[in-house]
Amino acid sequence: MSTTLEPEGTHEGVPAYHFDNRLGGPVLSHQHRWDEMSRAHSGFRSTIAQGYWVVTDGPAVQRALQDWETFSSTSVTALEPNPRFLWIPEMLDPPLHGKWRRLLGKDFSPNAVAARETEIRRVAADLIDAVRETGGTDVLDAFARRFPTLIFMRLMGLPEEDLATFLAWVHSILHLSYAEDPDGARQIAAMNEVSDYFEEQIALRRREPRDDLLSRAMTWRIDGEPIGDRDMHAFCVLMFQAGFDTVPISIGWALYHLATHPELRAAIVADPSLIATSVEETLRVYSFVVPARKAAKDVEIGGCPVRAGEMVMLPLAVTNRDPARFENPLEVDPHRETTNHVAFGSGPHRCLGSHLARLELNVAVEEWHKRIPDYRLTPGQELEQHGNMYGLKSLRLAW
Repeated sequence: MSTTLEPEGTHEGVPAYHFDNRLGGPVLSHQHRWDEMSRAHSGFRSTIAQGYWVVTDGPAVQRALQDWETFSSTSVTALEPNPRFLWIPEMLDPPLHGKWRRLLGKDFSPNAVAARETEIRRVAADLIDAVRETGGTDVLDAFARRFPTLIFMRLMGLPEEDLATFLAWVHSILHLSYAEDPDGARQIAAMNEVSDYFEEQIALRRREPRDDLLSRAMTWRIDGEPIGDRDMHAFCVLMFQAGFDTVPISIGWALYHLATHPELRAAIVADPSLIATSVEETLRVYSFVVPARKAAKDVEIGGCPVRAGEMVMLPLAVTNRDPARFENPLEVDPHRETTNHVAFGSGPHRCLGSHLARLELNVAVEEWHKRIPDYRLTPGQELEQHGNMYGLKSLRLAW
């Protein structure tokens, strides 16, 4: 996929493009395209499906994420203004959103996350030790996708023997190309299977509560009322979506960057204190999340005349790679003093699991380099990334 898009004309005075964020492409092509589009425009119109607006002005993206009264989270996918599935609490606006977050905060607070560090390190070390003597592997399948997924399954109290099934569902829901699933049938089938799975898990917890997040959630009350099965189900579907993809993608980008920048890899091996900032920088430079919001009223943003009910795409990359915000914005700088990125979002819907994600990322990089400090890209592979969430499709390393 070329990063260059040819305009089709204009839509209400704004440049219009046949822009389809679902399409995959060569490694880093999506990030480079956002760089190009943000230099050319502050916003444009995508003519895909029913059409939607795309904001490419970095400060405007952050302002929109913070302004929930104008840009509602009742839909968070640009192609679905009226989504079939509700994700709780992501697709709730304040004040109800805040009530859910306060309840969830007990399990995702810095102290609660820190208490799990020993377990998290043990899981990472075991997975890395399993591939250490192989001399090379696809690190996404062997490590990056398994590590945080296992941690999350333990947090939710889900049986670890279901790991392979979960990884298959994530792929079908989030990473199938148009050619692989032209009518979306495989994606819908996987979502229905996930839905059925969590209905069963909820019923099990109702009968026999356990010491896990799902069982604790059964005891919560919102405005004095217990949470019904329908909302509990919507909560589980969100936790599935949030817990099984973003951290694996981040680990993949971190290992890709360090494999292609041996000088930085040598620096963090010599001085592990550089890892924390390097992780933050990787999150910023390789921004892969592209949220959307539904306009609650008529508004102009990025030069786009948005009407109430229309969808607005808000790519985080245009903020995180903005040269007006960061000096040398495309460089992963382990000594950068200001790392105020928005890779976890901004505003009331900023990622609730950011503390857990940060710990997992730091542990992954630390434990990997304790065991496999010297590695490289396996020759002969053509690296590609998915659309929607810009994770690498595969990453084979040799050591």
